[in-house]
Amino acid sequence: MTHLKIRFGFCAALAVIAAALADPVVEAASNAGWFGHGGFTDHSNLDVVPALLAGVALTTLYFVRRARMVLTGNALPNGIIPLVPMVFALQILTLYGMETAEQFVVWGHVLGSAVWLGAPWWVSLAIHATSCIAVTLCVARSARVLAATTLRVIWFIRAIATLAVRVNDTLVRSSTEVMAFKDLAPVTRRIGERAPPAATA
Repeated sequence: MTHLKIRFGFCAALAVIAAALADPVVEAASNAGWFGHGGFTDHSNLDVVPALLAGVALTTLYFVRRARMVLTGNALPNGIIPLVPMVFALQILTLYGMETAEQFVVWGHVLGSAVWLGAPWWVSLAIHATSCIAVTLCVARSARVLAATTLRVIWFIRAIATLAVRVNDTLVRSSTEVMAFKDLAPVTRRIGERAPPAATA
C-alpha cells in the first residue's frame, strides 16, 4: 500500500464531511437572500444527511484500516497541511456530485450550470475552503485519539466474539458429554431368570 493511496483515502473521507457541512450553510445564506434573488439553489437539502453519514463511514473505515499507522506516524508522514489542496479538490467534486444527484432526485433534471455551487462562485468556494481547513485540522489534531479509540473498540469487539465462541463451545461439549453418559449408562433391570419349579413327587 503506497502512501499516495493512504493519503487519498484520508482526503476523500474528509472531503465528503467538509462538503456535507458547508453545503447547508451556503444554501441557507442564499435562500435568506444574502446574495440577491438569483436562482442559486435548488431549495433542498436532501443530500446533506446521506453525504455526512457517508463521510463518517469513510472516516471510520480509514481509522479501522490505518489506526496503527496513524499511531506510529507512518500514515501521514509529511503532516496534514500538504493534504489541504487535495481535500479541497475532492470536496468540490463531491459537492458537484451530491448536488447534481439531488437535483435529479428532486426535480428530475439539472437546474443550471452553477446551481450546484449554491451561491455566487466566490462565496461558495470561500465557505467550502473554510470548511475544508476546519475539518482537516480538527480531524488531524484528533487523529491519534481517534486511532487509539478505534483500536480499543476493535479489541473489545474481538473479545466479545471470542467469549461468545468459547461459551458456545462449552455448551456444546457439555451437551455432548451428558448425551454420551446417558447412552453408556447401564439400564437398571433384574438380572437372572426365574428358578425352575420344584420337582413333584
